[in-house]
Amino acid sequence: MPKQYSLFMALSLCFLLSIASPLLLAKEIEIDSIDAKIITTLDQNTLSMEGNVVIKTEQLEFWSDKAIYDKSKKSIKLEGSIRVLSKNLDISAEQMEANLLDRTFYISETTFDFMNMSFGKADSIRVFANEKIELLNTSVNSCSIEDPLWQLNSASLTFLESGRNAVMKGINLRIKEIPILYIPYVRTAVGEDKFSGFLSPTLKQGRDGIDISIPYFFSLASNYDLTVSPRFIEERGIGIATEFRYLTENSMGGFTASNIFKDRKFTDETNYQGNRWMAQWSHRSQIGSNIFLDFNAEGVSDNFYFENLNEDILGTKQKNYLTTRMKVKWIGELLKLEAEIREYKDLSPFTSEQYETKPKVSLSFRHRIKGITFTLLSDYTKFAFERSYNPFSKEKYIKRQVIEPSLSFSHNFDSSSFSIAIGSEDLRYDLNPSSFKRSSNWLETEYKVFFESKSNQVFKSLNPTLKFISYDEKSNSSQSIDSRLMSLNYNNLFLRNWYSGPDRFLNQDRVIVGIEHNQIDLKRDINLNLLFGKAFFLEDKYLLRRNNIGSSPLVLEFKNKLQGDFFSNGMIEIDSNFDKVYSSYLGVMFERGKNKRIELRSVYKRRNPYINQMPWLDKELPISQMELLTQWSVSDRFIVFGKLQKDNELNESKDFSFGLQYSNCCMKIGLMKRKWKDQDYYRWYKNQEEAFKALESGINPELVRDNIYIFFELKDIGRIGKDISEVISSTLLE
Repeated sequence: MPKQYSLFMALSLCFLLSIASPLLLAKEIEIDSIDAKIITTLDQNTLSMEGNVVIKTEQLEFWSDKAIYDKSKKSIKLEGSIRVLSKNLDISAEQMEANLLDRTFYISETTFDFMNMSFGKADSIRVFANEKIELLNTSVNSCSIEDPLWQLNSASLTFLESGRNAVMKGINLRIKEIPILYIPYVRTAVGEDKFSGFLSPTLKQGRDGIDISIPYFFSLASNYDLTVSPRFIEERGIGIATEFRYLTENSMGGFTASNIFKDRKFTDETNYQGNRWMAQWSHRSQIGSNIFLDFNAEGVSDNFYFENLNEDILGTKQKNYLTTRMKVKWIGELLKLEAEIREYKDLSPFTSEQYETKPKVSLSFRHRIKGITFTLLSDYTKFAFERSYNPFSKEKYIKRQVIEPSLSFSHNFDSSSFSIAIGSEDLRYDLNPSSFKRSSNWLETEYKVFFESKSNQVFKSLNPTLKFISYDEKSNSSQSIDSRLMSLNYNNLFLRNWYSGPDRFLNQDRVIVGIEHNQIDLKRDINLNLLFGKAFFLEDKYLLRRNNIGSSPLVLEFKNKLQGDFFSNGMIEIDSNFDKVYSSYLGVMFERGKNKRIELRSVYKRRNPYINQMPWLDKELPISQMELLTQWSVSDRFIVFGKLQKDNELNESKDFSFGLQYSNCCMKIGLMKRKWKDQDYYRWYKNQEEAFKALESGINPELVRDNIYIFFELKDIGRIGKDISEVISSTLLE
């Protein structure tokens, strides 16, 4: 459930609850000690105190120049230089009255400091016996009490029902003396409680200008709710978004929809005249004790909705296809059954169209008797390719049946382990009008040794592994629906099949040798993990690559941490003669503190292992990319940052950005320059055949974007523009 914080609540809640929680939780606040220079007994129930008065309770301390304490009424009245202190809070006031028996408080002309992070003042704070808290003429900021850059003000703020919801009136934001925002009335919930009211508005500045959204939350019941968000985008127009969520004893889900009325910018670019909308539905339920249902569906008005109108401030996130999926699972103690239907809708004319599954039914059975495990895997899938445009002459319908029974045994010794497994695989394809079968038997056995050395602060281990894999089938399937050659890292090297999916498999007999070394040195803050492996084929040739070679590449993988600041990890798949690299990745990072980081990442693949028949210009080129990220504080207030993504094969930059940020106690401001390449869909979005012909003729459907961004943030209020943490992060190579 979303947090129901308004703008004012986000700042004021932390210190208000620090005041209220010790007063509201205890039945009666007990005084631990009273100290003052002069203590006078006025009558048998009343004490008068003057000079450095200190009254201590379990939760709070009260300091003042003068105080009167009535024992019978359990009341305190303080005057002159009053301070109320707790672990995180410091309140100053001119006058205070408190009844410790029923926990009612009145504080006037007060200023406060919460953990030296939030500052403010109020004409009065009242804590009532009915658990209501009321503040009048309150202002809060994260700068200082004396001269704040900005202030968030409220004419009145009232917490009701033990602080579970609040009513705020006359809210306004001022930078110095300039009014920026005014909200006359807000009623909202606090924390995780659900209560109808406004949520925090969002204000963004991107390539489409100012983007404002003001959500309103409807608490319809304890188990379902609705959020409605009117939205204004400066260069596009007005829209609205809704999110409905539900939760029952056996199910949960949500429905999200949004609509932009008459997108002006999109109409100018494409002549599209209708409303632009998006809808998504996600549902998960449990039927009985063993049956589970998952359903996900999404739809859009046009192919560019996610590119133009997603939540990314720069608007560069793209989605190539939509997915509709329904899966039903039955899970028993030994048996698991799954049935799935999956459909796709392409959004990009340059996507490699995928087969839909209508349906896919799989079975998994596993039973262990006296150390021997019997496993049965079975899969039936009907693939469909029903697009009107089919440039690669894909079969419209394919039925695939897979059944794989196996027996396995494993045993752990004191310093080693042993396992052996045998099985067979039967694969059948039904195409219109032909069909064919493939059968194979296999065996694999593995022996692993554990050598360990321990001292006071050092742990070392060396684990050699020997594995043998044998097949009796010597041909591959002519079909390749969903099989892909996986990256040959250390773990994948020991797999029986180096392809995902059953269509293709590495059917050569081989012996695999691997060594894993670990070292942890707590004294020197070193953590090293080193893995080395190689497969030796019993036949003359290794047929996986284009050029036949006698054995598999060497695989070397490592992870390393040195002295807490330097981290590295990487993998290389190299020819046995050390003259040809097939794939590799490398990551190196230096990090010191929060704002000093330099990171270099690179990836290389001699052949693109993915199935993509679209005639891209660089289709036959290796994948060779590099990314450099940096963020460095040059002083307490200035940070410089940058990012570079480069295609080494084409020798060109794909994304380059740099900038600087200034920050102080209450604000951040920064400038960023960004130049990057993006796919240009607009010329071909109506005709996929034309898109295919354009690629064949050598057209590269890219456009260069070059923008300058300014980001401005009032701390604890929100930002306009791009956040630095998003600018310098990337998932491209992850």
